[in-house]
Order: sequence, then C-alpha cells, then structure tokens
Amino acid sequence: MRTVCFHGTQLSAGQRRQIDFQNLARKAFLSNVLTESVELTLNTLELRKQQGLKPERILSLDREESGTPCFADWMGF
Repeated sequence: MRTVCFHGTQLSAGQRRQIDFQNLARKAFLSNVLTESVELTLNTLELRKQQGLKPERILSLDREESGTPCFADWMGF
C-alpha cells in the first residue's frame, strides 16, 4: 500500500478532493476476494522461489513466422 506524505506543502482544494477520491476508489476496487487472491498468489510464488522452482509458463508461443502474409491466405482462399 502506498503512503502519501506531504510535509511542508499545502494542497489545493482540488488536490485534496482528488486524494480523497483516490482513497475511496482504492477501497472499492480492493475487494476481499481480490485481496485474498493476490495474497495467495504472492505466497505461492514466494514458496516456489524458496524451493528453487521456476514460475509456471502461462503464455507460450504457438508459432513464429516471418515475411509478408499473403492476402489470399488471410482471407482463407
């Protein structure tokens, strides 16, 4: 969580409103389910790192092509 500290500065009314809105919006987006899911994922990653396991590959490359695609191939002819 980010902590904002403004020592020696004065905030305008608009800046105060924006900070208040950000704090309210943050609480709305960080639901309990999302927070628990993120915490579980971070704990799992930390455990895998301690065991020396590599992270799971979620995305993989299906194929790699080079050159200019043919319009007929793209349209299915």
